[in-house]
Amino acid sequence: MGTLPSRISLGRVLGVGLVVFTANAALLVLQLVAGRLLSPYIGSSLETWTSVIGVFLAGIALGNGFGGRIADRYPTPRTLAVLLGLGSLTALWMVTFPMLLQATDAHTGVTLGVRIPLLAFLLCFPAGLTLSLLTPLAIKLGLPDVSKAGRVVGVVFALGTLGCLVGNYLTGFYLIPSYTLDTIVQGCAAVLGALAIGTFVLSHGAQRSVASPPALRSEDSTLRLNDAILPLRKAYLIVFLASFGGMTLELAGVRLLARELGVSLFTWTGIIGVMLAGTAVGNILGGQIADRFARKPGDEILRGLPLAITLLIAAGATSCIFVVHGLPVLRSPFEESGLPTRVIVATFLLFFPPMMVLGMISPQVIRLAIPDVGHAGTVAGRIYGWSTAGAIAGTFASGYVMLSGLGVNWTIVTIAFLFILVSVAVAPVWRSNAGLYLLSIAAGGVFGSLIHNLRQGPSADPTEPGAVLSVNDSNYYTILVVRDFDRPWHLKLNLDHLLHSVVDPQQPTYLYYEHEGIQMEMLRDARTRNTKPRMLVIGGGGFTFPRCAKTLLPEATVEVVEIDPAVTSAAVKHLGFDPKRLDIPVFHMDGRQFVAEKVQPSTYDLIVLDAVNDYSVPSHLTTREFNESVKKGLTRDGVYLLTVIDGVSDGKLWKAAYHTLKQSFAHVELVSSQAIDWEIPDQRHVFVLYASDRPLDAASIWNQAERRLTAAWQPIQLPLAAIAGNWTSESRARVFMVPMQGPLVKAALENEKEVILTDQFAPVDNLLADVFRKRDKGRKPVEE
Repeated sequence: MGTLPSRISLGRVLGVGLVVFTANAALLVLQLVAGRLLSPYIGSSLETWTSVIGVFLAGIALGNGFGGRIADRYPTPRTLAVLLGLGSLTALWMVTFPMLLQATDAHTGVTLGVRIPLLAFLLCFPAGLTLSLLTPLAIKLGLPDVSKAGRVVGVVFALGTLGCLVGNYLTGFYLIPSYTLDTIVQGCAAVLGALAIGTFVLSHGAQRSVASPPALRSEDSTLRLNDAILPLRKAYLIVFLASFGGMTLELAGVRLLARELGVSLFTWTGIIGVMLAGTAVGNILGGQIADRFARKPGDEILRGLPLAITLLIAAGATSCIFVVHGLPVLRSPFEESGLPTRVIVATFLLFFPPMMVLGMISPQVIRLAIPDVGHAGTVAGRIYGWSTAGAIAGTFASGYVMLSGLGVNWTIVTIAFLFILVSVAVAPVWRSNAGLYLLSIAAGGVFGSLIHNLRQGPSADPTEPGAVLSVNDSNYYTILVVRDFDRPWHLKLNLDHLLHSVVDPQQPTYLYYEHEGIQMEMLRDARTRNTKPRMLVIGGGGFTFPRCAKTLLPEATVEVVEIDPAVTSAAVKHLGFDPKRLDIPVFHMDGRQFVAEKVQPSTYDLIVLDAVNDYSVPSHLTTREFNESVKKGLTRDGVYLLTVIDGVSDGKLWKAAYHTLKQSFAHVELVSSQAIDWEIPDQRHVFVLYASDRPLDAASIWNQAERRLTAAWQPIQLPLAAIAGNWTSESRARVFMVPMQGPLVKAALENEKEVILTDQFAPVDNLLADVFRKRDKGRKPVEE
């Protein structure tokens, strides 16, 4: 028998690690652009994103399972080259498939509920499957003997996670704002293809198999898979539940921070990046721990103790989220540092520790479950596959059930308790002093979190100023209804960080936001041409404008598209919205899919897009292709109004939206509810973009407003702020409809490179990056 190598070949591990790094970076890039590629055909809803993520994870799970078999059967560098080539081809398929849909319209014959998972599977599964075949093979190629399994697995997993980290930041901050989606995907295919060719060339003349006998076979090569320290079934269960908890924690983390920091490119990339970094560090540490303790002599039952302790630490770290979340450090002294710094600090304090500890689990489990080198690929592939299956379950369970059914806080507590149960199943931690001590701390943390959650909820007296009437976590937002402290007859609707609506339940014509007055005036203007105008509002929120419109103009037909049924439910239960009494149909679906598939040509006199998510507009609702669908749904003189929150002279999104609308409509105007000082570059404002083939007749709208003002206004000489609480749509007519000065708009547009938003290129978050950076520097959001 030959002797086993006693040292890890750093060059070999880094070589295969480079392949895994690149494959995982490409995998994350493709995953991030997949939703945008499909949004024209299935919208951008919870179902869309969970289907895309779930299909990718399913491909990864099966790919790792099959990859393990390939690794043990064909453990050669040339196999790596072949798999990389297949990965390049599947990336090219992600460019080809949307072209086929556009050319054939085959998707239109399938109902949306079936179409979403079907198209997600056809687009995403091939790439997810082929690119995940590489990780088990890389582990097998880099593994000299079973005693080094933990370290090799930890390094390979860490490099794969770092690849995801690079792919995440590269896509969000560089690729999407710089290139079209097809170019990004083609670039991934080219990189994978080049790496495949390079790997094939370097493997020419190399040893046929790195596992050829007898050099790299352990003396225990005749062992069966279940002869390892940790039985495979228990290993599968551990990594499944750990990944289930990790994915649920990640999704809950996004929702938790959205309450304080809003939703933006910075929050998403910050959270994903910090969590991936924590996982990568945990992979390396877990590998070191695994090799150090796995073969130590002693009680066989306690050999899994380091793994059990790791799970207890994860439970304690998860429970601490509630303690850290309440610390002033999340608001001060970093409040003046801007949003990006606050996102990184908050995410690191809250989620880096538990994700780092969870990253330590897989290397330990694989080390304990590998009986010999001959089975390394199979074991690593299966365990990684089961780990991914747990992530799939966590994605769907949290997205569809836990976050909306239990709420964010209770979901996190449940995950912490799950980690404790798994740790007790791994090893009898109570037989170790350290284990018993950590068990007590983790259990105490979960118990403290339970007490914290029990104290949350609606106020005891809902009539008190500042009282919380409702707190509800839906599939999309944390929905908070609060009684205004200064004007207790007003109720506030908060969606995550955004103050979305302020409603007077007893006064249906009350409009808090002045841009809604512009929308009301445009509906009145439409009535001058059609005695029974028909209007579509995309984005319901507190339903203040639809409620006002139907009350003041009962002859109008008002329809609303709101993606989140829980938002509508909150408006009905607390905000005085009665869709049946007002005869306002509400459709709960993605706005783009409604316009594309439900709206008949020449139907509406006015279409209003007021679907803001914090400060952003969903990117697929800003593109030229969507504008064309909107135009088809308008009558000949119909008007489209797009709401945008942006900077004034230095704003980028409103300018891109302006140029894009000009591609479809003959007349586009920038409108505000009040005069704007263009000399203040940092000023942020709510703009309305008017788009129509009919020119904006501002003089006529003003004359109508003046006539109503003369009839309805009482000659009370008070400052506007003093009577703000009693404003109605009638009494506030004077502040509406201020078209921006032509020369200033023209100069602002000429100062920026012309950007046309399309389904292939719509970097909306990047165009708003400066707004998010400046938003929290000692200022309240403009809507507040």
